[in-house]
Amino acid sequence: MFYQSMLRFPPHFSGLFASAALLLSAATAAHADIVTDWNALALTSMTGQGDPMVAHDLAILQASMYNADQSIEGTYNTYGNGAYPAPAYGSAPSGADPQAAMIAAANTVMQYLYSGSSSSYTSLYNNQLSGIADSQAKTDGIAWGVTIANNLLSARSTDGSADAATTPYSPVGTIGYWQQTSSAGALLPGWGSVGTFAIPGVGSYTPSLPGGSVTTYLQSSQYATDYNQVKDLGAAFSVTRTSDQTNQAYFWAAGDGTVKMTGMWNQVAQTVAATAGLSTADTARLLATLNVAMADASTAAMATSYNTQFWRPETAIANGDIDGNASTNVDSSWSPLIKSPSLPEYVSLGATISEAAATVLASYLGNNVHFSLGSDINGDGTIDLTRNFTSFSQAAIEAGMAGVYGGTQFLTSVTDGQTLGANVANYVLGNDFAVVPEPASAVLLLCGGLFLLGARRRR
Repeated sequence: MFYQSMLRFPPHFSGLFASAALLLSAATAAHADIVTDWNALALTSMTGQGDPMVAHDLAILQASMYNADQSIEGTYNTYGNGAYPAPAYGSAPSGADPQAAMIAAANTVMQYLYSGSSSSYTSLYNNQLSGIADSQAKTDGIAWGVTIANNLLSARSTDGSADAATTPYSPVGTIGYWQQTSSAGALLPGWGSVGTFAIPGVGSYTPSLPGGSVTTYLQSSQYATDYNQVKDLGAAFSVTRTSDQTNQAYFWAAGDGTVKMTGMWNQVAQTVAATAGLSTADTARLLATLNVAMADASTAAMATSYNTQFWRPETAIANGDIDGNASTNVDSSWSPLIKSPSLPEYVSLGATISEAAATVLASYLGNNVHFSLGSDINGDGTIDLTRNFTSFSQAAIEAGMAGVYGGTQFLTSVTDGQTLGANVANYVLGNDFAVVPEPASAVLLLCGGLFLLGARRRR
């Protein structure tokens, strides 16, 4: 995987990141500005949602705040996609306050998506607006932010997310195919059809099992290697998994009652932005890019999972004698360290999300950022374990491998998920949220073109 700074902040930030030590908490994110305050509060409302839904809703929130700001300030290109046209720079009322617009946009989105937490959003909304002096600019900014948010909410109202959990699904039930491993229903079986935020559909981003089919992969030496690796390292009572690998599995499990893996990466971004002293506009841009990338990566991963329908290790290992591979021995008493997610195994959703997140963060900020991250393992709202990282890529790799150590993922699923996540993130980075070219640069480019044209005519 490549983690180069494709889109850079001003040069004076580079020294900050080289030596930064960022302390993250799943319970309380460091205060930075109005953007991260809304991001942190939103996460408290999302603990009952699956990763794809968390990314989806955060993408709406952050894209609304970003557009409310950039349609007034115009430093970066506003966001748009498909039926949702990007609001033009200058389309807001003249002199509208951008921060008032962002606050109003955030409140509008969250009041609509999570009305059960209405009082919390109203409190933050009023508190933030109280710091802006009453004026026509403030009034216009509030009205504009509401408009921006409602336009995006309207465009996303028919994206299919509301029906994804109730889409009919029946497991195939034959060798190699997913069988439910708990009483929980299939997780969001229709999510692969949810409209994307940036990529032009999921078709070109969905990978295939090695060999192109369940049967071919089952009979391959690669499957035998994957099978025996997770059987060894991912067992509940493995004697070869190290204590550190066990900690990794628990740390990244992101089970019920937690902010999920999507939320963990948002906590990383919140504190990175605060510690670096990013402006409100740059923080909005970072979080919008991050969540749009994770949302689309999640959708592509979910489409792959339910199209492929590959079984989880615990089902595979219980049926190792009838899978057609002589190198996979059955163990009917085997169980994973971590409870298996209630969806098909391929590709790894956690690896996909984490690679998308790390690719965005490294592209904006550089990869080699030292930070610590806390994890709520049992979903009670408190930090149970803290781990230290020296780069975004290290954290993403660890998050992916946690599935193997936890006994829920095959390695091929992890590596293919990482490729998927990186591909989606790179598309978003290359096509959205870009810096608006300075007029002087455009003039120089035009002059250069005219000079070359004139030189050719003189030949």
